[in-house]
Amino acid sequence: MAFKKLQVAVILFCMLSYAEAGTVSIGTASANGDIRVDSSVVKGNATLFDGSVVETVKANANLRINQGTEITMAAGSRATLYSDHIVLQQGETELVAPQSFQLHAAGIRVRSNEPGSRAVVAVKPDKTVEVASLNGSFGITNEHGIILANVVPGNPLSFAMQAATNNENFVGSGHVSFENNTYYLTTGAHAKYVLACKSPVYFVGYKVDVAGKLEVTGKETTLCLSKVTLSNSPGISTTGKWVIAGIVVAAAAGTFIGLSVAGQSGSITISR
Repeated sequence: MAFKKLQVAVILFCMLSYAEAGTVSIGTASANGDIRVDSSVVKGNATLFDGSVVETVKANANLRINQGTEITMAAGSRATLYSDHIVLQQGETELVAPQSFQLHAAGIRVRSNEPGSRAVVAVKPDKTVEVASLNGSFGITNEHGIILANVVPGNPLSFAMQAATNNENFVGSGHVSFENNTYYLTTGAHAKYVLACKSPVYFVGYKVDVAGKLEVTGKETTLCLSKVTLSNSPGISTTGKWVIAGIVVAAAAGTFIGLSVAGQSGSITISR
């Protein structure tokens, strides 16, 4: 009998612990209008929990997540919130967050590289993701940690999933450099890769078109070259876009941001 009581007590303790864990607040949401939180209409303020879904219709929503993360969701946006990341399904968000916090959207990860960085991320109807930095820089990776780009002010970028990829998960262009006995490729997206497998010694200081496989090695990404040619020479065509692990990266000309910036209401247009 005592053993059964002990079993019941353990089960009740586990159930209470699970319930408490699922109801711990991770932040708050506020808006000057109606928003939806977990499918319920909310006026004014709302408490957010791990996994809360926030939807805006005609008003922006201001979210404050623990550890100093601030998010502004534009009207017509939808996102799922967690303590360490936000999943943006549609619309636009303005993000100020510590390096420990990420934004996920359509196969990419966005993380600030330095304190105080501010970015706007937009998911378009065709699932293209556009990222513009308003202050500081942001590192962009895919789901496997492969570096796609570093977005800096004045250089917005667009990311789109490619339906089919070949065995070479990097095709693009960049400049070759030699630093500390290591060859690097730096792309127009301010991303830097260690070059391996083929010696690029004759291409140092030049812009090249390359193809190869990317692999994360510690804190760096290594590009195992299969092809390397001078840009605009016979070989890989130069299109101004490059493909990294199935994601097409390109300059985002005329990115439209429908959010307030630096306390000013209205819209801005960021063009390269």
